[in-house]
Amino acid sequence: MGIHHTYKAQRGERKAKKQAKQMELQRLSRNRQQLKQQQTNNDSYVVPEGVTLTLDMITNPKNNGKV
Repeated sequence: MGIHHTYKAQRGERKAKKQAKQMELQRLSRNRQQLKQQQTNNDSYVVPEGVTLTLDMITNPKNNGKV
């Protein structure tokens, strides 16, 4: 009978541990999303206003967004 008493007595502690673990996973997920968003923002390239966009600029992998 003592086992059951100990189990119920510690449910608050177990709940706090579970919540802390969940918050940690949410924090890590949020950080991954922010890093992924920053990487996608850095990969974009805007052609300057005075330059004509050519097919070579789009398809040449060695160009890497340089005009």
